Amino acid sequence: MQDLYPRPRSPFDDSALERLRRMGLADADGRAAPDVMIIFARIFAGQFYDDLCDYYQDYADIRELLTQMLDAAETAEPKQRFLLVCLQYDGMFRDLPDPVWWVSGQPEFAGLFADGFLAHLKTLDEKSKEDATK
Repeated sequence: MQDLYPRPRSPFDDSALERLRRMGLADADGRAAPDVMIIFARIFAGQFYDDLCDYYQDYADIRELLTQMLDAAETAEPKQRFLLVCLQYDGMFRDLPDPVWWVSGQPEFAGLFADGFLAHLKTLDEKSKEDATK
């Protein structure tokens, strides 16, 4: 069914910032809310980690992917870190979650998201390492 009232559907158009406000990720002035962005990133990092565990049969494959991803992120610019996260979703044939898609058009938001996402992913990876040695 075709939309009767087509709307822009791009995170790079004028409606994107308003969408981020409605999600609670932006304040009234359009700036990113760092405390909210951290929680937002942690939620999606946890879900992504679970997706990795579901997609890969062998934990060694997960470890290798996370090591490569986290190593590459250490020297990358914020935009590159965000793209690195997006590529991992593509690698598992998963769509980028809609809320993350809307963040992609705003560099400040994308950078905060990528930083929080990767930090939480690193924490989850370290916890898994610890649990494996017990």
